[in-house]
Amino acid sequence: LIVILAMFAVSGAANAENFTVGGGPMGNIFVVDARPDLGPGIGGHLFFDYRWSPQLSTQFSVIVTTENGEGISNGDKGIEFLGIPTFDLKYYLLSSESHWDPYLMAGLGVYAISEGTTSNGTFAVGFGGNVGLGCDYYLTEKWSLGLSGSFRSIGLIDDTTGNNNGTA
Repeated sequence: LIVILAMFAVSGAANAENFTVGGGPMGNIFVVDARPDLGPGIGGHLFFDYRWSPQLSTQFSVIVTTENGEGISNGDKGIEFLGIPTFDLKYYLLSSESHWDPYLMAGLGVYAISEGTTSNGTFAVGFGGNVGLGCDYYLTEKWSLGLSGSFRSIGLIDDTTGNNNGTA
């Protein structure tokens, strides 16, 4: 899963030891077909970020996107993909006072997929990890725009019955 985020943010300050609350649109592109086989999706995210040093911050996010089924899942509409919550550690590459603030990130999250319009056992819950990069641009001391991309590897469990006591 590749996630592209576009975000806006309101910051407590443009330097270390600040907080940011923000959100924005996002989209998903699935690079591995699985059950359900999902097409690209759109949605949004909300986040809270606390920058506790000039080069490190932690971010908690909630992600919601909507996908339609493709291939073997064709006809299944309105499948919700949720990150509830995700946690990222960010490392900022520049320590100078600049409008540009690029970073690397890595994190973990709890994820879920809803049933959609076809009752076929689509609902699943699981964990995943991610890595990514991004850049924030500070318009003012309190307002910034950002763009980030991340790769998420997620394992979802959709059934806990049967011989294997679970399928993913």
